Amino acid sequence: MKGGFVLYNGKFFRADEKLFAGNELFRLEAGIKVWFRTEDNEILFHEQNYAYLCAATRAVNLALPEDFDLAGARLRRDVSRLLNKNKFYLAGRVVIYLFPGMKGTDVLLTAEEIPRGFFPMNENGLLIDIFNEGKKSDTVMNPYETGSRFLWMIAAAKAQSLRRQNMILLNHAGFCCEGIGTSFGFIRENVLYVPSEKSEGYKVVLTEMVSEAARQAGFMTVENDRITTAELEKAEEVFLIDNALGIQWVMGIGNRRYYNTKTFEIVKKLQLMAQNKKAFRSAKG
Repeated sequence: MKGGFVLYNGKFFRADEKLFAGNELFRLEAGIKVWFRTEDNEILFHEQNYAYLCAATRAVNLALPEDFDLAGARLRRDVSRLLNKNKFYLAGRVVIYLFPGMKGTDVLLTAEEIPRGFFPMNENGLLIDIFNEGKKSDTVMNPYETGSRFLWMIAAAKAQSLRRQNMILLNHAGFCCEGIGTSFGFIRENVLYVPSEKSEGYKVVLTEMVSEAARQAGFMTVENDRITTAELEKAEEVFLIDNALGIQWVMGIGNRRYYNTKTFEIVKKLQLMAQNKKAFRSAKG
């Protein structure tokens, strides 16, 4: 039987076991949450994801566990152990939680199996909308899940009421900056536009690789901190960028509908990059 286990401070527990008392739950809220994709038991783009993890802990003044080395060897080892324990041998979405513990920083790892294929594009396009019932504040936590956590909860409830799969969120100045748990990109006249760091949006590690994949596919890439809803309306194609699922093409925003031909060209380059990266790491041992 697959699944059913989490890894807490290096020890396995059943996923339905009680790990925290009620008065300890505040510790989870004081920590960070980061997720990434694994394929064939390895973290894809491990170095970039680990660097992001380290930056997120610094942003909340949370020390990494003492045995977390600069190269992220313990994370790779623990992820491999968790995947093997759950028998997730193909592709997985792994989530790491780091939060204050009784003796330093606690680490909780969870995993779920997802379709393999080195970031395969979704077959059915997403229907999403613009979230106008709250805007993101400008804080040091902008690039991380912590900075958007509660706004995502409200936006997700709105998406569900509208029967939408996601929402585009706005920053305090009214510009598009992120999705729920995602970033985004749009294509117009063979140019890929993505939010810049100045957009105050949630940073998805994979965006860097998506931009490189777009360049390899023959597109110019532009980072913009002032993306308007009108620009999304005029786009030829729109997609979300999820750190575990990859590029997820958007079929429509509101009543506007989009193509996905150019998006698929970028997906193919991204898949090749991920496969080559994994092959290179495997060759190094």
